Amino acid sequence: MTNKVNAAGPADPAPGNRHRAGGKSRRRTRIVVAASTATLALVAVAATANAASGGNAVSAGSASSPERIGSAPKTPKGAVATGNTTAGTQLHLSVDLAPRDPQALKDFVAAVSTKGSAQYHHYLAKGQFADVFGPTRATIDQVTAALRSAGLNPGDVSADGLSIPVTATADQASHAFGTGFTNLRLKDGRTAYTNTSAPALPAAVAAKVAGVVGLSNFSQVASHHMRTPKAAPVAGTKHTARATGATSPTMCGSLTTSLSGQGLTDGVNYFSPGKVANAYGMSTSPTAGSGVTVGVYELEKVDTTGINDYQNCLGTNVPVSYVTVDGGPSAAPSVSGNVGVESTLDIEDLIGLVPGASIITYQGPDASTATDQNTVDVYQQMVTDDQAKVISTSWGLCENLTNPQTVAAEANVFAEAAAQGQTVVAAAGDSGSTDCYPDNGSTALTVDDPASQPLVTGVGGTSMKLTNGTTTESTWNSSWTGGAGAGGGGVSVQPSQDFQAGFASSGHREVPDVSALADPLTGYPLIVSDSTGAQSFVEGGTSGAAPTWAAAIAQTDSSAACQAAGPIGYANPSLYFAAQSSAPAPFRDITTGTNDMASSGYTGGQYKAKAGYDDATGLGTPQAGGLAAALCNGAPAPAKGAGTYHSMAPQRLLDTRHGIGWNGSNNVPAGAVARVRIEGNAGIPRQGVTAVVLNLTAVQQQTVGWIGAYPSGSPRPSTSNLNWNAPGARANQVTVPVGGNGWVDLFNGSSGSTAMLADVAGYYTNDTTGSKFDPVTPSRVFDTRGKTPVAAGGTVSFPVAGKDSIPNNGTVTAVVLNTTVLDQKSIGWLGVYASNNITGTSNINWNGPSALPNLVTVPLGPDGKVAVKNGSAGTVDVFADVFGYYSANGSFTYTSVASPQRLLDTRLGIGHNGALAAGATVNLAGIPAGAKAVVLNVTEVDGHAPGWLAAWAAGTPPTGTSNLNWSGPGANPNAVLVPTGTGASVSLMNSYGGPVDAIADLFGYFS
Repeated sequence: MTNKVNAAGPADPAPGNRHRAGGKSRRRTRIVVAASTATLALVAVAATANAASGGNAVSAGSASSPERIGSAPKTPKGAVATGNTTAGTQLHLSVDLAPRDPQALKDFVAAVSTKGSAQYHHYLAKGQFADVFGPTRATIDQVTAALRSAGLNPGDVSADGLSIPVTATADQASHAFGTGFTNLRLKDGRTAYTNTSAPALPAAVAAKVAGVVGLSNFSQVASHHMRTPKAAPVAGTKHTARATGATSPTMCGSLTTSLSGQGLTDGVNYFSPGKVANAYGMSTSPTAGSGVTVGVYELEKVDTTGINDYQNCLGTNVPVSYVTVDGGPSAAPSVSGNVGVESTLDIEDLIGLVPGASIITYQGPDASTATDQNTVDVYQQMVTDDQAKVISTSWGLCENLTNPQTVAAEANVFAEAAAQGQTVVAAAGDSGSTDCYPDNGSTALTVDDPASQPLVTGVGGTSMKLTNGTTTESTWNSSWTGGAGAGGGGVSVQPSQDFQAGFASSGHREVPDVSALADPLTGYPLIVSDSTGAQSFVEGGTSGAAPTWAAAIAQTDSSAACQAAGPIGYANPSLYFAAQSSAPAPFRDITTGTNDMASSGYTGGQYKAKAGYDDATGLGTPQAGGLAAALCNGAPAPAKGAGTYHSMAPQRLLDTRHGIGWNGSNNVPAGAVARVRIEGNAGIPRQGVTAVVLNLTAVQQQTVGWIGAYPSGSPRPSTSNLNWNAPGARANQVTVPVGGNGWVDLFNGSSGSTAMLADVAGYYTNDTTGSKFDPVTPSRVFDTRGKTPVAAGGTVSFPVAGKDSIPNNGTVTAVVLNTTVLDQKSIGWLGVYASNNITGTSNINWNGPSALPNLVTVPLGPDGKVAVKNGSAGTVDVFADVFGYYSANGSFTYTSVASPQRLLDTRLGIGHNGALAAGATVNLAGIPAGAKAVVLNVTEVDGHAPGWLAAWAAGTPPTGTSNLNWSGPGANPNAVLVPTGTGASVSLMNSYGGPVDAIADLFGYFS
């Protein structure tokens, strides 16, 4: 395995460049909406705009031409079409609107959920969503008018502005939305109907509609609970066994006797609330969860009698209230009919673990008759009420059977929940890696919605064992007479998420995020009552795991840390952040088992539990002792960044082609993040690192694009570090702060995948143990042009110590060289090293003749020399300009800016109005006072013939050196480390024969 970059084929002709468009910014009370302001990362023109609705247009005509919204549902496996749907069939629909600025909402959710952000935990108040992020009144009126014009009778918009109810016949809906309807006979014998095409509306309206829910009714969400056949009557549920002054809920004698009569033992065949709490480090106080309200999602009538009996048995008095949605359920609780059992598990689990909390149960229509609209309506009611800060749902459906229109509507509701600081946890399913298996017999690998929604925390399942007081867990995957189950998990159709960078590498959202006890063979003891009387049995499934995590979140919300900082809210970013950096650990890592059910046909362990994150159990099970510090306000600021420099021989920390620092395919998907471990890697200290110097390389690009580097755990900045206009290896040095978790994130800003490499050259610490920096007037220390080029495969050393202003006294630890290669004869690479340590890493990569520069921070050899190695099959010319050096006797330390600042963008009139004319010089303003040298990322755009840019201290003569060279069109970036001059400014000159656009971003400075 080599460390060298495999260069791609010849470069394609490159078009010009454009920046990404933005939106508006809004403020309300204590809200600062990080709206989609003009995003300044450099992006080539070939990048396409995002479609407003993601649909396939019916035509590309005027604003009144019809346009499809989203896609039609997939016909379930085994379903048979039985003819057209009767014209008079009544449909209860919801036309779901997009937020007024989806990117602004996304940015706000990221800000309030990201540690280190100024908006962290500054949530929207109840009722603010419609005014801040809901569609405008004009949009609502426009959509309403369009529906009326189509012959429909829309109702009033919802309180959050996201949905308009419509009741219509199939015939009316067919004409209004441009779709046919067909009847289906499903594999299980049920009959249903479905639309045959995605709904269409006039283009101007369709762009503002997220989806139309209710056009089909074959989707039937299911509860995720399971029980073994054992059950027995239970009588005398008063808490006769609880001693006076007891400090925790304890099961009464009649319940334990009933369970023992079935041969069941606490800690072996089931886990009582106290033992579950102990296993997960949760409080067993009768006031645990005090002040927190938990909302429970149900599609059945609750067994209130059984729940009262359970409270009597435990001696608790948890307030449980009930809200009906869309008329609520009608079928009476029945153990044999499996009605009321799910809600009993959800509520009794919570009662035992958070006896100090309040519970609100939202009940929609019976699951057997609930439509897609009903299922979304319940979530929407829970969110718009905003009474429960923790929402638990144990109902779901495999993604392959979930209507895409429903998924889109759910996503907006869950975004509203995140903006308001509500945590949503969802059961990940009970059929392992094949979530559709119990619904229609499909053995396709799939996961469960809504657990797979990015704004939801998906909860998988474990089996638990207690031996001599020690709890151990493994992936839930068990069978018993008449049944089998396994914790849901796998790869979603949802796109990859930033919070899973470094954990999931499939290019998609992966679930579960976390897990908890779910195996019914070691599950939760319940009291359930129906017309036949009260019974006790043990229940499991991820329906038990989800409320257990809801209880863990509720206990954390009630902690002093969260009481001061606000509720956890959208938990996923903090959960994954905590998995990398927190002590004490907030999770028990599950490392054994697989979630493939043997009955599904998979026996090879598609998703095996392993150290760290896995698709069988996620990050692991809760350890409450670490949750409060990890999820409230206890994380370190993610953007470190000041101090002295520690030089090191280049080492490769990331190479996605070969699995170095990356466990996925060789390409990082479009819009995905590769996370690079810095602290504790390659001899770098495990703590105290503030910033790192990396040589970043992109290869195997599929489209034009860019990469942005930033501290892990911080909001992604709008600036870029490496840009390309065509396939081909491109490299650039970056100096980036290290996240509070010790990692750096690399974002693929292109519309296609790319492979990434990152080589470390050194790092900064916020102390005096390293070297300080001294800038020098730039000068040329090496140039082969007109002399002897570097031979194919050859290495040439040249002296730097003693040249110009560089000391030759043995104190210099590293020098900063701007190195340029040109006159290449074949594809290849160039490496720059200390003369005594040729490591084989690369600094500059090329696919053909082209002048290519890169800033290199490189140690000096004992002889004061630097070596360059030509990794191509032909000769190359190389020249190098020195800009400064690090030494024990240096003068200045480094400070990273909190977020990269754009000092110049001639395209947008920032720092200079219009393109930089040939021979023109611009002084960069905005550099902090006192800065003696700056670290910039400079990018040239639209230079159509060979040219160069030069940077030097303002107020001094040009030095004759170059910083950025190019041979033709395209976005050409390079890092620049340059001294400052008059007014802490830097001069930048265009040497090209025509005007060019230039961009300069400030990443840090020395003072």
